[in-house]
Amino acid sequence: MNSQLLELIFLSEKRKDLLLFLKDGPKSISEIRKNLNVDLVAILPQIKKLRDNALIIKTGDIYTLSPLGIAVAGKMKPIIDVLTVFGNNYEYWINHAVESIPAPLRERLGELANCTFSEPPDRTRLFEPHREFVENLMKSRKINGTASIFHPDYPSLFLSFAKKGAEISILVTRPVYERTKEEYGAELSEYLKFKNASFYVCSKKMELSHVATDRFLSLTLPFSDGTFDHKEDVLCFDPVAIQWGEDLFAYYRNISDRIIEI
Repeated sequence: MNSQLLELIFLSEKRKDLLLFLKDGPKSISEIRKNLNVDLVAILPQIKKLRDNALIIKTGDIYTLSPLGIAVAGKMKPIIDVLTVFGNNYEYWINHAVESIPAPLRERLGELANCTFSEPPDRTRLFEPHREFVENLMKSRKINGTASIFHPDYPSLFLSFAKKGAEISILVTRPVYERTKEEYGAELSEYLKFKNASFYVCSKKMELSHVATDRFLSLTLPFSDGTFDHKEDVLCFDPVAIQWGEDLFAYYRNISDRIIEI
């Protein structure tokens, strides 16, 4: 899209909403007024601008997208979703290493449009897993998680989920695996015995951590300087975002080795 077209679409909420509304099919002016909650005085000038730029066609009282309008409207939602993601907490995204997300998943960041953010822990729990994270994890029956950092609570925590019958897969970097094996070898050995549990080690670069369950997605990105952020996570409960998290796990699983025994 050139700059003139972008300005035409995105500098007016009414024009943007109208194009997305007509994406579903031809509409009458009364349907447009009712569904967009606008009056004729407000919407007619916007319709004229879109018609003048060959994005909308009028036939009688019916408005429909032109071939150009169909092409443009088809590209709008992904752009809007990405802008929504960054707009939810702009400070977070500009201060974190978005580039640490693998390219195929980074191109789909718009799927996190309905994300929220965890509440920073108070000073008495700075280095504990986030309360919201643990509460939602406890209710999950399927857990896929990656970890680029070592946390002493995790070996026993994920072993407890395996014992409860949750379908659980954990994927860690090699340094995290080596420390887990050295300091929590007994827990890891017991974990590996469960048929509902699997464990993977990724020797390639992985800087983020995340968990995707049947209930939610939690994503932890490093700061832009590479340091770990233990205070704030991205949280999503939308099915589309959870699938994004599943696909992120699958991306790393495909370049990792499965550990059967120590």
